[in-house]
Amino acid sequence: MAYPHAEMNTAVDLSEPPRIPAPPELVARAEALVKEYGLACFWFWHPEAKVQFMDDVRLVVHHLREYGNQKAWRAAQDLQKCL
Repeated sequence: MAYPHAEMNTAVDLSEPPRIPAPPELVARAEALVKEYGLACFWFWHPEAKVQFMDDVRLVVHHLREYGNQKAWRAAQDLQKCL
């Protein structure tokens, strides 16, 4: 017995969407915050890793909000406004 959906194209595109480079000013702000809040918010961050893409900036915002203090949360809000 053939299943009705057997002839449907079930191919899934597993390629990653293109990464959008972050503007230099935004990169500088995000990297400064990573350095300022270091191990408190970015324990997983490799010392040689660089903020390059908009996704990286969003990750900085997320970790500042999730693991930072009130000052970090405000910094995340300011950074979020630039996105």
